Amino acid sequence: MPDEPTAPALLDERSPTPFRSLFGRLLVENTQLDTAILRVRLSGVDLSAKEARGLERLRILVAHVNAQTLEEEAYALLMDPQRRETLARVEGLLRSGRMELRSAPLAGWSPDFSVFSGPRGPAALLLGLHWIQRPFPHRGPAWLASFGPEEARQGKRRFDELWSGAHEIGPAILKLLERAVSRWDPT
Repeated sequence: MPDEPTAPALLDERSPTPFRSLFGRLLVENTQLDTAILRVRLSGVDLSAKEARGLERLRILVAHVNAQTLEEEAYALLMDPQRRETLARVEGLLRSGRMELRSAPLAGWSPDFSVFSGPRGPAALLLGLHWIQRPFPHRGPAWLASFGPEEARQGKRRFDELWSGAHEIGPAILKLLERAVSRWDPT
């Protein structure tokens, strides 16, 4: 239930509940996501139709982005039908304005964090390494802590501070994705 607070929990790469499962559940239960991650890789984006359907706003703040790498990664993802759907979903979210991207290369935060909000405001905070694939590719431990509304409100305040000083990159990223798609010829 979206109105139930998230109980504090500590996860690592061996936890029975993988990060991806917790992240997906929180996406479905909430309408807004604010996430601050040092760098984004398109190959790590795994956003299902069910998760995206209820999102009214998705703000992603990155410290580092490499345009050439991002475009080449988008082109490579087009070869896989499942990844192609995710890429189209991201492109649609950007085009609709529901997803916003900003870069803050001179700002700093540690560790990565995500704030999930619903109609009653901030509901959950994930704080720590945001990893999707299992098994974790490095020697552990890879820690992530999850918290409820009180900590989420604090995380949202800090996210908003970082967001206000960051630079809009969503339109540029959308152009890169469109260029990758235009280069792709499935025949």
